[in-house]
Amino acid sequence: MASAAFLPSELIVEIISWLPVKYLMQFRCVSKFYKTLISDPYFVQMHLEKSARNPHLALMWQDDLMREDGNIIFLSVSRLLRNKYTTPFQSGTFNQWWIIGLCNGLLCLVDIQNPDYHYYLYFWNPATRTKSRNILITLSRDFKFSFGYDILSKTYKVLAFIVESVDGTSVVKVLSMEDDSWRNIQCFPVLPLYWFDHDKNQGVYLSGTINWLALHNYFYSDYEFDNVSKITVEQYVIVSLDLSTESYTQLLLPRGFDEVPRVQPTIVVLMDSLCFGHDFKGSHFVIWKMKDFRVQESWIQLLKISYQNICSSQYLLKFETMELLPLYLSKKGDALILANDQIDAAFIYKCRENRGEPIQITNKVQWLWAKDYVESLVSTS
Repeated sequence: MASAAFLPSELIVEIISWLPVKYLMQFRCVSKFYKTLISDPYFVQMHLEKSARNPHLALMWQDDLMREDGNIIFLSVSRLLRNKYTTPFQSGTFNQWWIIGLCNGLLCLVDIQNPDYHYYLYFWNPATRTKSRNILITLSRDFKFSFGYDILSKTYKVLAFIVESVDGTSVVKVLSMEDDSWRNIQCFPVLPLYWFDHDKNQGVYLSGTINWLALHNYFYSDYEFDNVSKITVEQYVIVSLDLSTESYTQLLLPRGFDEVPRVQPTIVVLMDSLCFGHDFKGSHFVIWKMKDFRVQESWIQLLKISYQNICSSQYLLKFETMELLPLYLSKKGDALILANDQIDAAFIYKCRENRGEPIQITNKVQWLWAKDYVESLVSTS
């Protein structure tokens, strides 16, 4: 009689670390071993690294813009690139709740509509279907929020800031996941663009930092056509906040960025690298990549795309005067997802074929709120 096969525990851990979260949640009921393993920080990190190979985008959409509630959806990037979506499924409903950040599969949502400035925020893991309690935060004025992970202390932090309308100085506060009180930290050395607008320049998370595009000596950063002539290339800078040291670094933009564009540039994370995108003379969209993060000499030009090759003529004139937001670039660099929320459209640009096509989604998707998402076992408490 053949003996039963025996697998070493290390091999078992490796095998199940490749499983989707929904199956791992079922494993918790199998034995005490699995229940302990799946909540172990080492295993959570191991699973997170493997989940990153199956990226998604988290977005918000509303069927009726007159209503205050809406839906949060998660779109598989692989299906998006194949243009297989028409009407996405919803994964959650919010009522005046907005995604202010998403990190390691954990969403941070805040109620920014409260007229009394009594902010509620909570952390939500859609994959494990768990959420933290609502945290009541009383702030005296209308703060703007960002979210990220402190690598050294291994904790998640919410950042809130506001700009004084009188003298242009900023007030910056930080809230750690473990406590309910804000701490003041150093103010911004340079004001982020659109500091007054919740929809724009929220800050992008990368490697334990939050990064904003900023302008020196430019208080009213609304970037209207009549203001572009007042801006110089030398005023642009990226402000990078290290969440561990809670200190700032200023990063220069690529040397090849030598002309102020007609529409506002943007910074994003593509292929795990900080990238800078901007209009070029109303005819092309250019993306630069910082090969070594925080090494400003490492900028390289990644893509230069003609608007004519992204979209059909019905969008062309609009592209010349509206901001494009790169959402995802494939690991091989052969497919790029671009969005423009103002015309309610997203596009797939095939780099090798030098052509674009609109994504076939009929819902009212708010593309400017798109966040990178991967399934994870990260705890909400």
